[in-house]
Order: sequence, then C-alpha cells, then structure tokens
Amino acid sequence: MDAMKAKGTRYTQNEIDELAQMYSSGTSVYKICKVLNRSETSVKNHLKKLGIFIPTEVVLEEDELNFKWLYWFLIPFWIVNINTNPVGAILYLIFEGG
Repeated sequence: MDAMKAKGTRYTQNEIDELAQMYSSGTSVYKICKVLNRSETSVKNHLKKLGIFIPTEVVLEEDELNFKWLYWFLIPFWIVNINTNPVGAILYLIFEGG
C-alpha cells in the first residue's frame, strides 16, 4: 500500500478485507486512511457499503452558564428605574466618596 493511489481508483479485494479487519479491531478511520492511502470520505463510504460503519456523534457541553436572557430583563428595567442600576451605585461610591 506504499504507492500513491490515483484519484478514483477502485479498492482491491485485499484492501476491502484489510479495511474491514482494521475497523472491526478498533483502528480509527484516520489511521486506516493513512495505512491504505485513501481519503476519509472514501474509507467511510466503503465502511457504510459493508454495513459496519458506526458514526460517532460529538456532543459539546456548555461549561459556563448562559445569562443572555437576563440582559433582556435587566437593561430595560435599569433604563426605566435608574435606582436599581448597580453600576450607578458603584460609580456614586467611587466618585462621591464612601
């Protein structure tokens, strides 16, 4: 499998057998691509044809809390009632002396 494959060349039966064996033994798709000198899309499509490809889903978890909804409430509230704005109180304490 050392020679560079021309684009669109068909898989040999040996490559298909090796592909199936490597994937079944837990080898990553990335590693299979390197060993067979094939693209990731090509390897995945062949695994799908063989009926053994199991796509993995990446789940992103948000570690930080999302307070964007709070802005829709607080900013209009602070505009209507300036006495509830903590920034005004902090600035007052800084510049007027505490």
